[in-house]
Amino acid sequence: MPVLRTRARTRMVQQLLADATVSARTSRRQRTRFYQDLWRAAADDLGATVSPAPNEALDIALGSHRVRVNGTHCSIDGPDVLDFAGNKPVVGRLMAEAGLPVAPHRVFTLSTLDEAQRFLADAHRACVVKPAVNTAAGRGVTTGVQGCPQLVRAAAAAAAAGARVRRPGPPLQRLRELFRDLEEVPLLIEHQIAGANYRLLYLDGELIDAIRREPPTVIGDGRATIARLIAAHNEERLRSSGPHALNLVSVDVELTQNLSRQGLRPTDVPLPGRRVQLKTTVNENPPECNHPARGELCDALIDQAARAASIVGARLAGVDVITHRPGQALTGSTGCILEVNTTPGLAMHHHGHPGAVEPATVILRHLAAGRT
Repeated sequence: MPVLRTRARTRMVQQLLADATVSARTSRRQRTRFYQDLWRAAADDLGATVSPAPNEALDIALGSHRVRVNGTHCSIDGPDVLDFAGNKPVVGRLMAEAGLPVAPHRVFTLSTLDEAQRFLADAHRACVVKPAVNTAAGRGVTTGVQGCPQLVRAAAAAAAAGARVRRPGPPLQRLRELFRDLEEVPLLIEHQIAGANYRLLYLDGELIDAIRREPPTVIGDGRATIARLIAAHNEERLRSSGPHALNLVSVDVELTQNLSRQGLRPTDVPLPGRRVQLKTTVNENPPECNHPARGELCDALIDQAARAASIVGARLAGVDVITHRPGQALTGSTGCILEVNTTPGLAMHHHGHPGAVEPATVILRHLAAGRT
C-alpha cells in the first residue's frame, strides 16, 4: 500500500487536525439543535408547554409535571443517581454481587501502572482500558490492549479523558495541577469480551427499545488515505445533518491501535472496495450501523439488563451488553454487562425501522400519565 512521504504526511495531519476542530464545533451545534428539535416535537405531540432554560436546556410542562432536558440529559433522574452510576468500579462490584456477569477488571492510576501491567500479563488476552468514573460516549476508551507500550498509551488517553477541568490560573500552576490530576485519575482495565454490542433502553424497568450497534468503517477507493477517508466521512455526516452529524469519528489512540492490529496506519491508502474497521468501540458509528434488535434478545437477558439498571437506581437507563448469544441469558454464555448509562443517547434509536419508538415521546407520555 502506498504511503505518503514524511513532509507531506505532516502537512496532511496538521490540516486534518484543523479540519477536525472545526467539524467538532459544528457537530456540537448540530447536536444541540437536534435534541432541542427532538424534545420540542415530542412535547408538541402531547400538547406540552416548552420554555427555554439556562445553558440551552428546555423546561417542559405537562400539566402539573415538569421536566428539564438538555441534550441526552433528562431530569427524571437526580444528580445523586447520575454520580453513582458514573462510578464504574462500584457499579461493577454491585452487579457482580447480584449475580450479573461483568468483565474481570482492576482499578489503577498512572502512578500504579504496574498493577495494570500485572493484570494484563495475567489476563492472557486483549484488554480494555478506560476512565473509571464520570465519562461517557466512549471518551478515553481503548480496546485490544496487549503489551506494555499499548497499555501506556491507552492509560494516558484514559487519564486525559477523565481528568478534572481546573479553573483558569497562571499557566505554570495549571500545568502542575494537570500533571498531578493525571497521576491520580482512577482508571479501569478489564478483559475484552468478544461479541455483538447491544444497547437496551429502559424507563422504570420497562424495555423501550433495543438495538445492535456495529463499529464505524470506511471503504477504500485506492486513492485516498484512511485519514482522508475519515475526514470525508465526517464531512458527509455534517452535510447530512440530523442523527448523522451528532457523532464524528475521532482520530485517537483507539483508532490508531485498531488500525495497527489490521496492519494499517492512518496514512495508508486501502485498496478499492476494502472495508476498514476504524474502531472496536461503537459510540462514533453512523445511524445505519444501528439495527433493531428486540427480536434477537431473550426475556432472561432483558431481565438481567433491567436488574442492572435497577442497581444504580436509574429510572431512565441505557444498558450496554455484549454477547455472541443474545438468545441466551448472559450467565449461560460468555457475554456480560458492559455499562449502565444514565444519560443515554436517544438519537441512536432513530434507525427508521417500522414501528420504531420515539423515546422522547415515551418519556414525556410517561410523565403525563403521572408516573413520576
